[in-house]
Amino acid sequence: MIPLNHNRAVENPRMKRKRSADLTSPSCQKQKVDASKMATPRSSLLVKVLREYELLASVVSSLFADDLLALALTSKALHEAIMPRPVSLQNLLGRLKCSGKGIAIRNECHQKSKFFYEYNCTEHVQCGSADSTCEIETKPCATCKVTTCDECRVHCVYQSIFEASNDPDDPSELPNFSGFVMLKPHEHPILSPHHLVLVPHKWSAERWQDPALSCSRPHHDQGYLDAPLVSLIPAPPESIEDVLDLDLGKQSLMTFHEDSRYGRPSPALASLCEVSESRRIAVCDNCLDSSRPNQSLIAESDAEILPEAARSGTCHCTMRKRFLDRWLCLRCYQKEERMIEKSAETESSKNYGLCRCGAEACRIACLWCRGEIIDETAQDDVEGSATDNIVQH
Repeated sequence: MIPLNHNRAVENPRMKRKRSADLTSPSCQKQKVDASKMATPRSSLLVKVLREYELLASVVSSLFADDLLALALTSKALHEAIMPRPVSLQNLLGRLKCSGKGIAIRNECHQKSKFFYEYNCTEHVQCGSADSTCEIETKPCATCKVTTCDECRVHCVYQSIFEASNDPDDPSELPNFSGFVMLKPHEHPILSPHHLVLVPHKWSAERWQDPALSCSRPHHDQGYLDAPLVSLIPAPPESIEDVLDLDLGKQSLMTFHEDSRYGRPSPALASLCEVSESRRIAVCDNCLDSSRPNQSLIAESDAEILPEAARSGTCHCTMRKRFLDRWLCLRCYQKEERMIEKSAETESSKNYGLCRCGAEACRIACLWCRGEIIDETAQDDVEGSATDNIVQH
């Protein structure tokens, strides 16, 4: 039934109702404006806290790098509070907890030998953030500035595997140790100073222990490196400290303690030699002597890391300077190795005897420092490359 008004007229059901005068009043408009202001995001209590640098540093010390990134991406206000200045950001990155990603990389690359499972062996590979037995040193990575513990940084030799002696009560029975060279897959036996009768002056040093049963740390970059357990060629162990301090610009690991009975290089040093030899690149006089080397010839090598060698023009790199004196996380180490590999495998490098610029290569350069390598094998490399080039043409 259609409704009627008081004048008995038919009311149009489609007629729009007029807006109430109350809704258009100034007071109502003011209330709406206030409501819109209330909808605008305000600085939360967390943002106010994080804007105080000391409080921010305290919070960051309990976070991992991924946690800090996720927090910074939550809102623009939090991003501005956490990352106000580059210098402050670097300081904050150095306060983070180690993420343990270096341990994951080591576990992915290192392959334990069959002897690990056949004998009474234990492995100690644990990030400093997860190890509550004793304190592990942590520092910011030299490249990315993110906090990295000593177990997640790069080492030339990781001593991580322990095999108990047959009779622990017999002082003449020594435990066995093994580990890995950098991120190479094969397991190497590692001898402690007590294993070698040729160094009696070191007997007074504390004997190496199983890190899993004591507060002692693994003995990275120490002792004597033996040939890999998968190697069928016997060779004498090599002093790790002597290898680390060897001037690679004057002496190649290819000929270090060379003995015709064991091949070249020594089976014990083959993995380290592979790393050191990958930095060598044949170049011409112009590219090596140029004050601003062509970046396509010698890729963006971090010359600032060893400025003295770069300025002198002669390579004096050592494994210790390159990898141990710099506190480098394993992710950054992998990036650097990929950069070195890419620089050494450019298309022009396939033309033996030629520089990256196409000229005749007559010298050997170091991709670590851009200095010239003058060891006894450098001339052999140049002459060999030149001979190959003549034969090909």
